[in-house]
Amino acid sequence: MKISPKLVALKYKYVYNSLLYLNKNNTKTRKYQEEGLKLLEGRVEKLPEQIAFRPKFITQSSCVKIFDKLYLFISKANLKKPESEKFDTLFHEIGHWLHFQQMPAVSECKKIWENANIEKIEKEVSKRAIAKNDGREFVAEVFKGLIKGKQYDTEIMNLYHSLNGPRVKPK
Repeated sequence: MKISPKLVALKYKYVYNSLLYLNKNNTKTRKYQEEGLKLLEGRVEKLPEQIAFRPKFITQSSCVKIFDKLYLFISKANLKKPESEKFDTLFHEIGHWLHFQQMPAVSECKKIWENANIEKIEKEVSKRAIAKNDGREFVAEVFKGLIKGKQYDTEIMNLYHSLNGPRVKPK
């Protein structure tokens, strides 16, 4: 049975708004969001106004685009990570959030991705960067690396730009 896209959109809207409401007075999530977004301030064109925090037993974080709406979910499990990794998931998901606003058609992304050097990407970016066959994870992982100060060679950056990866301004 296929679920109507409108029902899926309604589900995400309900879950997102419920999580925003549940966490509106949570000082830990508010502090995490403020600190994480402050690290990105001035380095990207725009930032999300709100982030929905999932309970820590739901370890998966995600950014979902349904029709024209973007929903950014971060697991509370990230709040307890060591300082060096604390915002990795946030940076990755904001990479998706920014990319989804300017991403080429999925068919075009798949075509671009066909010529990608998968072995090199796995070695120089991450294993997660090759998880999808359309470059979405690659863009989010490179974005995270750029925010954290990592530099990539011309081949990686050309692929990133071909897929319309979000522009990252230097610190």
